[in-house]
Amino acid sequence: MRLDLHVHSAHSRDGTASPQDIVRMCRKLGLAGLAITDHNSIDGSLAAHALGRADGLLVVTGVEVSTSEGHVLAYGVRELIPRGLTAAETVERVRAAGGVAVAAHPRRFPSGVGLATAGAVAFDAVEVLNGGSSRGANKAALRLAQGLGKSQTGGSDAHRLDEVGRAYTEAESVFTEDQVLEAMRKGATRAGGRSRTLREGAVYTVETTVEWLRGGMSRL
Repeated sequence: MRLDLHVHSAHSRDGTASPQDIVRMCRKLGLAGLAITDHNSIDGSLAAHALGRADGLLVVTGVEVSTSEGHVLAYGVRELIPRGLTAAETVERVRAAGGVAVAAHPRRFPSGVGLATAGAVAFDAVEVLNGGSSRGANKAALRLAQGLGKSQTGGSDAHRLDEVGRAYTEAESVFTEDQVLEAMRKGATRAGGRSRTLREGAVYTVETTVEWLRGGMSRL
């Protein structure tokens, strides 16, 4: 089963699509499920969870938390994890809420936590294939996860509908959110799809700069 576990909706400062349109796109692409992981917002994820049930899609709740060191993906949570904590403190909060903590695109500057922190903090998994990251950054994340024996995840990091599904997480015999979370904890997931192209990287740089300026030069 393929699930895009890193998608942003209009509930993110830098997202454009509605949760309803994202759910429809995942169904159109033949994905088994998804997770909307908006920046420091749970509203889009909760909306998608309800829509997914009605549409027969497996939806995992999630949020991308801004820590003092970079971004952390929190899955299986239904409450906001405070932003601005250290990565280690964030992982503790996610687990206390019953969730799974994943180092999001750890090699990407400036939003990743960095390979050193991703290796030192007790993450449940590492995102090793992010559709918005370069091939080199993804390869470095994969080497880290393999060296640590960590579970591996993938996701498109889509901010527009046409980006959904370009990277994903694969898991066997998972039919509920709890089963997906358990597969991630046990290392029974793998990543598929592709990294960003050179053209997509150039577009990403421009869009990130514009978003940064529109946001008052504050980090997501």
